[in-house]
Amino acid sequence: MTDAKRLSIIIPSFNDPRIAHAIRSTRFFDDNGSVRIVVVDGGSKPDVQRLIEGLLLADDLFICEPDKGIFDALNKGLARSTTEFIGWLGSDDFYSGKVRASQILAGLVSHDLLVANLAHFRGDRITRLTHALPSRIRLAKFGLNNPHFATFGRRSLLASHQFVLGMRSADIRYFLDVFETRPRVTTIAEVAVIAEEGGFSTASSRMILASNSELLGVYAVHIGRFLAPLCIALKLGYKAWSAVYYRLFSQSVRALCAREVQP
Repeated sequence: MTDAKRLSIIIPSFNDPRIAHAIRSTRFFDDNGSVRIVVVDGGSKPDVQRLIEGLLLADDLFICEPDKGIFDALNKGLARSTTEFIGWLGSDDFYSGKVRASQILAGLVSHDLLVANLAHFRGDRITRLTHALPSRIRLAKFGLNNPHFATFGRRSLLASHQFVLGMRSADIRYFLDVFETRPRVTTIAEVAVIAEEGGFSTASSRMILASNSELLGVYAVHIGRFLAPLCIALKLGYKAWSAVYYRLFSQSVRALCAREVQP
């Protein structure tokens, strides 16, 4: 890695060829040569490994070994990243091109975390939006969770915490722990990341129920057991409101993307 690299983007991967678009969008996101891509692969099939290797540069890092899932992969990425700042991206997500690395680094000069908006999509339509502003005014512990893959921060802060393995909601717990340290937070009111809907915690009604039951305990630690149900209600209500809005006012994925990274 060269001295110019100041921001690592961790991308967990397992048998998902969509990572090609994630990597290509990161190249466009990197407008000043400051980004190092860290792919943490759980042991994908040889053709997917070759696809990834063909897209990485000499300064990038490819970790390919069996892991215990996405949160284990993220922990490995945190441990192996050596740059001043860190961000992350899902293998099925991509940068919109409307926010660039130079903006992220400029915002992090005097802050510990920078959070941008994240748009969720299915097919070619936006389904909902997760806004950055609640993170700036410290509403994450009340259920208005930050957009995780559109969050960037100092390595000294982010690598001092770990994702708890075996938890469906380890990402929410991780960021609640991070925000508990009262970091200096700034936001960008622009969509930085486009994320595909889905995931193991929302794969079925049973999974959704189990995840939110687990979250009751997480919120109870941070705000108290009597207010924890309110956090769940606000979390679900915010997601439902956003989903209804984008059903009424439909918007295409392309409308939120720079031409160079459109799917």
